[in-house]
Formats: sequence, structure tokens, C-alpha cells
Amino acid sequence: MINHEREGKDGNRVLRPTAIGSHVASLPVAAASAGRWDSGSLRDTLFLVTFLLLWLTVTPFVDLGRSDVLDVNTGGSLATMVASLGLTAALAIFMVQTGSLQALRGAASPALIVTLVWFAISAVLSDNADLAIRRLVLAVITLFQACAFLMLPRDLRHFARLLTIGALIVVAFCYFGVLFLPHLSIHQATDFAEPGLAGDWRGTFRHKNDAGGDMAIFIFIGLFAARLWNPVAGWSLVLLSAVFLFFSHSKSPTNLLPAFLLIPVLALRFRSVWMRSGVLLALPVFLCVITIGSVTVPGIRSVVSSILSDPTFTGRDGIWSFALENTVARPLFGHGFQAFWGTSALVYNWSSIETWAMRASDAHNGFLNVSVMTGWVGLFATLCWVVLQPLSDLVRARDVDADLQLFFMRVWFFGLCLSSFESLLFAVGRTQWFMMTVAIFGLRLQTLSRLKR
Repeated sequence: MINHEREGKDGNRVLRPTAIGSHVASLPVAAASAGRWDSGSLRDTLFLVTFLLLWLTVTPFVDLGRSDVLDVNTGGSLATMVASLGLTAALAIFMVQTGSLQALRGAASPALIVTLVWFAISAVLSDNADLAIRRLVLAVITLFQACAFLMLPRDLRHFARLLTIGALIVVAFCYFGVLFLPHLSIHQATDFAEPGLAGDWRGTFRHKNDAGGDMAIFIFIGLFAARLWNPVAGWSLVLLSAVFLFFSHSKSPTNLLPAFLLIPVLALRFRSVWMRSGVLLALPVFLCVITIGSVTVPGIRSVVSSILSDPTFTGRDGIWSFALENTVARPLFGHGFQAFWGTSALVYNWSSIETWAMRASDAHNGFLNVSVMTGWVGLFATLCWVVLQPLSDLVRARDVDADLQLFFMRVWFFGLCLSSFESLLFAVGRTQWFMMTVAIFGLRLQTLSRLKR
């Protein structure tokens, strides 16, 4: 559980239970077991194992020169599934033994419950119901892991330290790959998928955009750690991540990084509900207008074409049009949770006269991806949980820790903006979605428990 620090009467910083800790009262039956988690390094170990398994996976440094990387519907390896189930079991044991299960009640807000229920209905009614149900179960497991992840640190300083150590290890692996395994860490002209990205750094990740997005999050972590734990370690992480982000040539995280850093700070200066909401929503709404609007409104398309050198957003416009057409085809329930892209109905029916979007791995837009999977109702429910609930939590929060709140805000705002270009929302296996979920849960639990320093 995370605790916040405050100044004692003697001027020293002392710990007090926080958000997460005070919201989750320890159960009597768990008292004895909880001591084992507090006396040793079990919390540290489980936190870092969770972090590194999610970021490095069991198969880092994927060879993109293999032809099977084009198979968008390839299931996870046995090792990946065993590792994920083992991690989930370990986190569940931790939650039970420390009496932290009650945190799930706070995290499971009405908006999230309605969203998951609708996703389940959509999955059952899908033409690929078995696939949709399996993937929905994995999505729920990810949500559980994110909530448990917040319970592991003892206090804010501990949280900042563990995040920074995990991020520095991942960054070290990425630089090691660039220096000693360049054919596995830098996009090559021999890659089966997107050989035009040759020269872009990707580190341990499969794609430069994954690397770029995570480096942006590591920058947020570094700034958080510089304030609450160790300035040297924090700023070192910021510098290393910024350099890697630059050489990844990931456009959206690089171009929007100043906005990700400054807009949440600006929003916190406003006390007005409408001003704070307006500041935070202006950029995500603008990005949705110029992206989705460019394929639906001719006037917007003309303006975008006159301003941008690539009005197709690197070919995404064709995928967006295809996703909209298929959302309209099944507007109520959609095609099933993560049961549309990569299915045999699309991949094996594709021909040279069909749009290449049929072979896309996703909609390359988080909001469109949800709508094509679960219909307009699913999209509305998702917006209530992903957009409106965090805004409400930010407005209702009083006397919370400012540094922790700013960190959560930056990660959430980053995910919201990037969803106009990438299918982050409910993307199982995407670390950016995992951290966005951590941020949403963190803001929720902060508000419910009135965290104080």
C-alpha cells in the first residue's frame, strides 16, 4: 500500500497511511501474513518482477525479419501464458494476505462495471465468441494486475524508487540492444513489416512507436522520482529516455511531449471545474477532430491537407474509414471484444482489389477500435470510464499529494491523446495501456481516500 509523507513536529518527514493504504483496511485474517510482506523484500521483488515481465516480456528483442511477424492473430507463447498466470496468482496471494482486496471495490467503479458488462454482452453475441471471451478475460486480468501493482509500494518514496529502478533496467536493456544487437533493436530494411522504418530505434520492443511511447512514460517517472526519491536517478532516467525517444523517431510522443508535460501542470492551476476540464480535453478533442474528422468531413480534410505534409497520418486514414464502415454495419454490439482485426473473415478474404486495411492489426485509433469491437454503446461506456471518471476524480480530489496526482495526470493525459493515433484502450499486452489503467485507478483511489501528504 502506498503511504504519503508529511512533516512531523520535529521537521522530519514521517509516513502516514494513504490513499491506497487507508482505503484498504487490513483484514484480521490477513494480519499475520501481511507481516511477511512488510518485513523483507517481497514487495520489491514482486513489483520489479511485474514491471520487468510486462516491459521486457519473456521474449525481448524480437527478430522482425521473420515472416511470422506479419501474423496479427498469433497467440501468445506457452511461456508467456504461464508467466502471466503465475504473476497474476502471485499478485492475488499478495492482495489476500495483506488485506488489500477491498481496493478492488474502489477501483471497480460503476462506469467500469457497466463497460465490462457491455463488453461481455458484445463478446457473447460475436461471430467469434470464443476468441472475444478469452480476450476479455485477459483484459480483466490486466485490470486486476494494475490495481494490485498500486498496492505493492509501502509509501510514495518507495513507489518512486521502484518505478525508477524498473524503468532504468528496461532502458539499459534497450541501449544494450542498440549497441550489441542492432539487428534486433533497430528497425532494418530487411524487416518483413514496414522496412521503410530502417534506422529507427526500437530497443526491446517490437515497434518504434511502442518504444517511443514507453520512453515518454519513463520521462514522467523520472520527473516524479526526481521530486520524491533521488534527483540524480530521476534526471538520469529523463535524459536517457529522451535520447532514446529522439532516435526512435516516434512522431506523436516526440511532437506532443511538451504538451504532455505542461498541460496537466496548467490544468491544476485552475480551481474552476469547467476551466480544468476544458484545458485537459482541448488537445484530445482537437486530435480526434483532425484525425477522424479528416475521413468524415471534407472541410476538415481540406484544412488538414493544407497544413500537414502527410494528411493520411502515415496511411491511417484508410484504416479509419474501414473501421467506421464496419462500426456502422454493427452499431449496437459491434463485432466482439478484440474479435474483429486479424480474424479469418478479414485476412483470408483479402485480395489486391480490397483495401489493405483488412489486414491491419487494429484501427490505429483507440476510440474507433472500441467502437468497431463493441459498438457505439461500448464506446460511450468506455468514454465514461476513461474520460469522464478521471475528470470527476480530479475535480473532487481535496488535499491529495500533488506530485502523485501530477504523475497520474500526465500518464492518463498521455494515453488519452495518443489514443487518437494508436489503439491503446483495452489493449492487452500494451504497457502504455497498463500504465494508463494504473493512472485511472490511482486517481480514483486518491479521491476516495482523500490522500494527504
